[in-house]
Amino acid sequence: MAVDTSKVNQKITVNAGEVLFSEGSIANSLNILHEGSIVFEKKIKTGNFPLFQITGVNLTPGAIALFTSGRYPYTIKAAQNCVISTYSVNPATIRKTISGKVSLGITVARTILREVLESYKKINQIQLLDSKVAQYSDNLSITYYAFSPSVFPDISPEKPVPSPAMEIHDSVMKFTRDNIKEFFERGGRLPEPPSVAFLNEPHDQFARDYSEEVDFDDKEFIFMKKLLSTDPKIQSALFEADVSLLVYACEKLSEVYSGIFNSIDEKTDALSLNCGVFLGGNESLLEKFFLLLDLAETGFGDAKPEILVPITEHISEKAAQILSQFKNLFGVGYSNLSPNIQKFKEKSTKLFGTLKPIEIQTKIETNVGAGIDVEAIRKELESSANKIINFAGLAPDKVKEFSALMIKLKQMKDPLDPDSDARKFRRNITKTYWEIYQSCFIKYLNQAKKAPKPVEMMLQFGFFDETLLDNDQLAYLYTSSDYSKSKENTPVWYGQEWLEKIYKKEVPNSLDELGQTYFDKVKLTIKDTNIKKESDLPASMDTNEARLKFELLAMYEPNVKLTSGSIATHLPILTRNHIILPLDKCRITKKLISDEIEEILKIDYTAFNREIIFNNEELGIRKEFVQRSITPDFVIVPSIGSKVMMWQDLSILRGSGSKESRGRIILPMFVTGDLKTMLMEAIAVFRWELCKNILGPDWNNVGIPSITSEYMDYIQFFKKSKDLSIELKEKIASEFKRFRTDRDKFVNDYLYWVKYESEGVQRLNRVVRNIFYRHIPFTKVIRDK
Repeated sequence: MAVDTSKVNQKITVNAGEVLFSEGSIANSLNILHEGSIVFEKKIKTGNFPLFQITGVNLTPGAIALFTSGRYPYTIKAAQNCVISTYSVNPATIRKTISGKVSLGITVARTILREVLESYKKINQIQLLDSKVAQYSDNLSITYYAFSPSVFPDISPEKPVPSPAMEIHDSVMKFTRDNIKEFFERGGRLPEPPSVAFLNEPHDQFARDYSEEVDFDDKEFIFMKKLLSTDPKIQSALFEADVSLLVYACEKLSEVYSGIFNSIDEKTDALSLNCGVFLGGNESLLEKFFLLLDLAETGFGDAKPEILVPITEHISEKAAQILSQFKNLFGVGYSNLSPNIQKFKEKSTKLFGTLKPIEIQTKIETNVGAGIDVEAIRKELESSANKIINFAGLAPDKVKEFSALMIKLKQMKDPLDPDSDARKFRRNITKTYWEIYQSCFIKYLNQAKKAPKPVEMMLQFGFFDETLLDNDQLAYLYTSSDYSKSKENTPVWYGQEWLEKIYKKEVPNSLDELGQTYFDKVKLTIKDTNIKKESDLPASMDTNEARLKFELLAMYEPNVKLTSGSIATHLPILTRNHIILPLDKCRITKKLISDEIEEILKIDYTAFNREIIFNNEELGIRKEFVQRSITPDFVIVPSIGSKVMMWQDLSILRGSGSKESRGRIILPMFVTGDLKTMLMEAIAVFRWELCKNILGPDWNNVGIPSITSEYMDYIQFFKKSKDLSIELKEKIASEFKRFRTDRDKFVNDYLYWVKYESEGVQRLNRVVRNIFYRHIPFTKVIRDK
């Protein structure tokens, strides 16, 4: 029974398990906890679940209600025997109460802050689980299509996904169809064959924000938090001098708290929805795979058991993990479970047991060609890690430390596990890997580009240990070569070639992740005020090796990570867990990139244009503004992934020739998506950033027409547009929620413009189409068509 607050209660005892205040009840008291522990609970559809527990003395639980709605937003229950006092205070008198006694007000503010921080932890736990379930469900839906394309007879990876001929009542089938549409439109490629590796990796083709934490950047709250963390004497003096600051702090913290509580409802509903898609009820993805198991067991299914069973075993394992985490999070199990979840596990295990070990196909077959002696190759590559480390000349203590890390890596069931412990382990191994890579490359250059085969494979592909790859994968890497050349107007470089150009100072260094140049970085380390520009640097500070090291740290290493498409699971060392497509089907070459760029320019012929000043005294031309196309440098780094990065739009940022300098676009050696679509996305980013760079502060000035200013105007004011219907405005608003930045929204519309509108398929609204028609015109052939 709740505490009676109609009277003053002085240090009364509340037994463990008893409710102090119920959610939704009127708050008409200021409560002080003298000793004991209390738990805060919140109602959800399945009952109450514990938010957090706090223990301490002189806390004021529930004070937030006095600054907000006047009702408790949660239930407060005694986790153990408590001693509590209550004083008659209501929302109308709380401000006067804490103004009259500053020490009490500070206690109230600190308690609310503590509750805010504990609630924020809880919502992040919900967000983390929801992110995992959402990502897994998205990947599983594509895997289901890969196993059962006949269920969607009107869908083909090579063609735009049509709208369904009739209404789909099965919510999961609709979910799957929508995912397939998005996946293919954004350049997704089906895994060959479906694999556990594909299920575990996030895929850029889903325009989803799989954030593991809730964004929280309230500067006022951060200031209040710091203020209440200062020395108590300073706090007392400050608030005594102006008690309104204390009142405002309590109000602000309570406002933040209310926002978090609203988000908890929203995140809990999202998690329940995503759990339902994966393993809830009769229409879940788990049920679809249960049917596939049934068909495989009877021999009538198209899915091969040796490929299907590893997937279903993983589904069963993942379902158990999610259900366990759900129960730990909410105190109760997920209620809307698939009726066949136990049978699913039993049937999958039974079918797994009927397969011979040699039949269980968990690897991706790569075509290495006839006449290749795979065993001889594996023998030559034996102890590759030791050969690479010895070539690098790593210090003995680091050799011992790194060898221990490599042993642990090879023992891991999944080296790309996204859990925090695995991430920490990968960070440690990555740090030393890049030290080895740098030493090997410098020695490789100094020895006239002669090095053991494992070293060459590491520099080109990210290979490191032969035991981390299958025979056919090893053989492909060993025999793979590219003698093709890019077209003259499309400069494409392999990573080693690019680093050599940097080493020889043939091209300026790239920017780092903070946008700093090599000169900016060096300038921070010296105190000589006479050094004003890069040419002033003494020779000792501008060595070939120093520039190479900067390039590796500033551009090369970050892009090996970013092009993987999954920062959370990044590992620069190539393993079989990275590979979801045969290597021969995802390797890119200079010619392939040149050809794809040429195809894109046949549609968007002004993609790399910028306005420059042209002078020709002989022809009497002085300061004439003309459009010139300057293609960026394309650099292929040793990684595998689904992301092409537009690293910088200009290579010279200021001074003469800056507007005529090349940008830099970085690609992975092995692409797991559609290369053409990935390049389109990078070109869209290039267009956006180049326009911002050229126009400077006016990039967002609608008075100066440009692609950025007009598109930003559309984003900000589309709800007021007379050219858009109410239904379309709602659809646009919903669509925009999928993207984190305005640039991402532009990239998405650019893809529709180049891929579909150029073919006469309308995918954009009238306003965006008009903007793109003016600033991203199609070639004359397409316009005439």
